[in-house]
Amino acid sequence: MAVASPPEGAFPLLSLVPKRETGADAFLTKQPNYDGRGVVIAILDTGVDPGAPGLQVTSTGERKIIDCIDASGSGDVCTSHTVTTAATPCDDKIELQGVSRRSLTLCNQWKNPTGVWHVGFKLLGQLFPQSVNNRIQRREEENTFYPEHRQAVANAMLELEKWSTCHPTPNQEEKDFQEELQARIDILNSLTKKYTLPTAAADVVAFHDGDNWWVAIGLDGDGDMRDVEPILPFRISGKFSTFGGDAMVNYTVDVFDDGDIVSIVVAAGAHGTHVAGIAAGCFPDESERNGVAPGAQIVSIKIGDTRLSTMETGTAMVRAAIACVKYNCDLVNLSYGEGSRWNNSGRAIKALADLPKKHGITFVASAGNNGPCLSTVGCPGGTTSGMISVGAYVSPEMMEAQHGLLEKTPGQNYTWSSAGPSTDGMLGVDISAPGGAISSVPSWTLKQHQLMNGTSMSSPNACGCIALILSGLKDNFLQYSPFSIHRALVNTARSVSRAETFVLGRGLLQVGPAYDWLCRYHAAPERDIRFGISCSMSRHTSGRGIYLRDGCASLTQPVPCTVTVTPMYPRDHAKYTESQLALELRLSLVSTETWARTCSHLAVANSARAFQVSVDTRGLEPGAHYAEVQAFDSSDVSRGPLFRVPVTAIVPKQLPDGVHEITETISFDSGVPQRRFIQVPETATYADISLSNATDKVASSRYSVHAVQLEPGLRFSEREFCKTMSPLAEEEKQEAQFSVMGGVVLDVTIAKWWASSKPGTIQLTLKFHSLQSIGAPSTLGSNDGFQKVLVRSGLGGHCILQPQCQLTHSVQVVLPSERKTVLPLGERDRSDSNELNYQLQLTYKFHVGVAGMKSPQFRFLTSVLYESDYHAQLWMLYDSNKAYIGAGDAFADRYSLKLEKGEYTLKLQVRHHTVERLDALKDLQLSVVSKLSSPLCLDVYGSQNELMKGGSKFSSRAVPTAVAVPLFIACPAPDKIPSHVKANSVLEGTLSFSKPLAPALNSKNPVGVDRQPFTFSVRQLSSSTAKSTTPSPPMTSLTPSLALGASTEESTSPANGSSAAKSESDKVRLAVSLWELGFGA
Repeated sequence: MAVASPPEGAFPLLSLVPKRETGADAFLTKQPNYDGRGVVIAILDTGVDPGAPGLQVTSTGERKIIDCIDASGSGDVCTSHTVTTAATPCDDKIELQGVSRRSLTLCNQWKNPTGVWHVGFKLLGQLFPQSVNNRIQRREEENTFYPEHRQAVANAMLELEKWSTCHPTPNQEEKDFQEELQARIDILNSLTKKYTLPTAAADVVAFHDGDNWWVAIGLDGDGDMRDVEPILPFRISGKFSTFGGDAMVNYTVDVFDDGDIVSIVVAAGAHGTHVAGIAAGCFPDESERNGVAPGAQIVSIKIGDTRLSTMETGTAMVRAAIACVKYNCDLVNLSYGEGSRWNNSGRAIKALADLPKKHGITFVASAGNNGPCLSTVGCPGGTTSGMISVGAYVSPEMMEAQHGLLEKTPGQNYTWSSAGPSTDGMLGVDISAPGGAISSVPSWTLKQHQLMNGTSMSSPNACGCIALILSGLKDNFLQYSPFSIHRALVNTARSVSRAETFVLGRGLLQVGPAYDWLCRYHAAPERDIRFGISCSMSRHTSGRGIYLRDGCASLTQPVPCTVTVTPMYPRDHAKYTESQLALELRLSLVSTETWARTCSHLAVANSARAFQVSVDTRGLEPGAHYAEVQAFDSSDVSRGPLFRVPVTAIVPKQLPDGVHEITETISFDSGVPQRRFIQVPETATYADISLSNATDKVASSRYSVHAVQLEPGLRFSEREFCKTMSPLAEEEKQEAQFSVMGGVVLDVTIAKWWASSKPGTIQLTLKFHSLQSIGAPSTLGSNDGFQKVLVRSGLGGHCILQPQCQLTHSVQVVLPSERKTVLPLGERDRSDSNELNYQLQLTYKFHVGVAGMKSPQFRFLTSVLYESDYHAQLWMLYDSNKAYIGAGDAFADRYSLKLEKGEYTLKLQVRHHTVERLDALKDLQLSVVSKLSSPLCLDVYGSQNELMKGGSKFSSRAVPTAVAVPLFIACPAPDKIPSHVKANSVLEGTLSFSKPLAPALNSKNPVGVDRQPFTFSVRQLSSSTAKSTTPSPPMTSLTPSLALGASTEESTSPANGSSAAKSESDKVRLAVSLWELGFGA
């Protein structure tokens, strides 16, 4: 065998955390002291592990992490219970009773002049990330449970075998004993599926030494805490401790509300540590591994709630904003986001947006990973004014060092990097930065670093680059603002060949040119100004840009638009009075495209000014078109645009009359998505899409096929289809099907996967179909007998009608059993302006009659987070033993719990800044949505006669254009309705008409993609069923959300389960403190 030659060249360490792409490495070579020193970055994320590599010190030897804060509250421990002992103990130990009912022994050397001890306890499993809990469970099973269990099974089998040998012809009594021995084996075998390691409970003691709070956490479970070393809050000591053993979880502490709350801060995921390492990691002995700004310090603010699998909450974001101001942060990085139903509003958005607008803190956020279609930017980064939204770029060097690609492609944005504009016209992506890195991760991952990519990585890379710039500006005492930083970045960004502005933003961030720009123009009159842009059109909605999309195809004349620009200074700052008085800008206006025309000049003082823009889409080819109206200072155009008005025009392809299919051959290069915008026929309800390989040889490219329609009031993801297709062989076809909304522009974007280097050619076929119900309600009552539905095909050709009506969920509607007085929140929730925030807590009790998956939902509040007018909502669920089961927040579909039969209590917390809005929710209804063990399929007939005589059911048939076909949906037989469903309740499901393109495997009743909500009201039960069912009281009035078709089943809440509570008294005792905590934190 031949021996390979030793490799040549050093490992490309600079591409692990990319710096060359942005010029950060060259900037640091030229200015080594401008490495972020003097800059504080707030990392709003899952929390940062203070023990992770590269996160201990800065390049100047300062402490890297100033503080670790858990804004989510998931690590809170209620320590409001106090025990008083002698201030000067006489014995060599201090003994007291803990909340866990353990007798605690404390060290008499702990200084506590008041003798007041705050005690509480915490289940460690609620602190640890799920992967850590799984590892502890797995090792406990391997080391303790399984060896003993296997031996017990073997002994039971031997005992049965020995007994059977001795009793070859057993009598009845002996047979009974033989069955008993077999039952023992069966029970032992079943334990392997049910075994769950009880989580350890840690005793928590807080005390004050006269100067500071100290916290001691006992882990041994014996109550003897004399060998425990108490720790100070991290902001004071900079020290952390570790939950050792199999956990390897580092933690810090803090104390609030005069000792009544202890916060145990644990990183809920690896994401936040990785982000911090990119932005500011520092390796004094191995500088090649540094993050972008090794001299910067960070404040770790955990917004990812451990109880919610690291989901962010409104409470956490409001608290995070307060902490950013408290610690005088210079920069904020937020690598989080969700789709939003509307833009630039909501209580959480206001709190975050105030950081740049009011407090002068530069805010950097990820654009999102939901591309390649347009208008897929996430909230808040891509939808909120004042923030710097960052897309994810990948260079050839990153492809080699991070991804190990054999064949590299030119630099480009990742395929999945979200694209603008926002739905109200703002560009959505400001700049791009490297979107991948191999960076530090927490100790509990049992590794030092890990590859991650996403706009979550591009945002901290950009944030680190800005920290380098600020470091230089501060050293030279040059003034700046978040808005001058933004202008410098977008005016100096480097363009990338073949890249779209929608995805790249104004270009790839460049550190050196941006720094030079800020040095040169640090005294510009608009330095501290944010220019508010508002665009109003007579036929279209107003926004922060001009966005013509739906309706653009029918335009027969130019669209006039009034643009209002308003200079905005930071709020509540009297120092700007003279600047406001002196402001006088003489602007030259330029449009980058001839189809967007505007005036040539505009004079702006300290007031709003309006000017006209005319957009003429006539003559534009079908596709996406982008222009900008740019405003320059006429006395010094070298500064670049002072503000920009984005103009986006989507010209869709209109299908000729009678044509409902598109076939096109498309050639691809890596990094260049192909976009097709189609005006969907008015009556279309679903579409078939297929890709086939049109090349002459086998290709291995992956294609991202993405389709989006924008519907007002919905997130883009609620009208989205996305699939990866890889047609391998020549003429091989891959097909899919998705629902569409008639009359609305459809964006179909196909992108060759970013790592695919070879060109490719595919044939795209898109065909629309129409099967519409005509004026029929989507509900059926049990005393109606049946529901008649008329279905018509509205497009040419024949559509295959294959109706399917399935009921999949039942719902209990539960009213609050207890309401606590609305009270103001504590110190963590109070801003610098001392604005009070309030909290409403409601308690619900309900009974689960059938075990299964349950989803608690508050439909009046659901599906909005950042944009919600309420600060936050959070619910926590407990069983009859007061043991914590799970939690959930705004997105109800993400939090389903498997519940056994029994009694449950749910506590809901809602926060707002006014008492009146909370009082209005005092009767808010809880919907407990239960998934049926199997779908209840309703029979569908082709005529009422067939239904009445129980004849042939409707299967499928071709429907000619404009022919209405009647369908009769029959009520289910009473014995088919699940036994736990009571009278005056509703079952929820779907009704579809189309024939599935490719039924799911093992699916007995495939459902078409054109499904719509369908509900069945159980208004009357059969006499046999009624005898065994306690009648429910009449259904109460519904909240607005429930009245729109939610299923309803009132909870009778029978009170049983006390025997279970007695038989599990230990479990109850362990849960008492958690129950008392509730939402008190």
